[in-house]
Amino acid sequence: MNQFHKEFKDRGLVVIGVTDESESKAKPYIERNKMQYPVAFGGGAKEYKTRGIPHSWLVGPGGKIVWKGHPGGLNASIIEKHIEGARMGPKISLPPQLVKSEKYLKVGQFGKAYKDLEKQAGRAKDPAVEKAAREAMQKIAEFASVELSRVAQFKKEHKYSAGLQALQRGTVSFKGMTIAKEFEKELKAWKKDKSIQAEMAGGAMLDEAKDLVKRGQYEKAAKIYATLVKSKKYAGSEAQKEAEIRLQEIKKYL
Repeated sequence: MNQFHKEFKDRGLVVIGVTDESESKAKPYIERNKMQYPVAFGGGAKEYKTRGIPHSWLVGPGGKIVWKGHPGGLNASIIEKHIEGARMGPKISLPPQLVKSEKYLKVGQFGKAYKDLEKQAGRAKDPAVEKAAREAMQKIAEFASVELSRVAQFKKEHKYSAGLQALQRGTVSFKGMTIAKEFEKELKAWKKDKSIQAEMAGGAMLDEAKDLVKRGQYEKAAKIYATLVKSKKYAGSEAQKEAEIRLQEIKKYL
């Protein structure tokens, strides 16, 4: 876990250890193993249940569990796949006078932070506070533009799930800013685009088939691939092209 923390922390991965033991009992183990990530003591993760330990859960940018199992089975490629839509917000340091704006920033409410900073900049009697507020506004605006440009890149690379998540987050996070309307407009366009919806649905089917292959259920996986290949709904899609390849590969196991 230390390696994952080191490798992916700057790209949005947050590693948190949880134990139901007390701090005094668990601390020697933590120090002995030189854990570099935060650890919560006394339980507190009731929503995440397991019959055995150690056990890990990987939660995607959308807030859903995308992988779970023994930490020995988690690898960089799995994290790489699901970290695609994660984002790191701008690093903004504000003076005590702008505490309300800082609270908004900490929870990712960039639109509310922007509006509050705009208001405080107009009211500020201290030039330093006004400067800090306007510089923060600029950083938020630049971050919003980068997030919107990422959507176009996701679309170009056929990474539709990551793109959809970015659009949904942007619509909420930047609400109140002019750019939020661009996120909303693009989100509506994506939802109406039949080719994008087909790619996303096809991608989900490919993931399901891949999981079946891992468990040795080749016939069930082949049926999913065959559905993708034959259905007019997926005609010409990247998902269909991949299904054709996978179906040929799996035939030797049938």
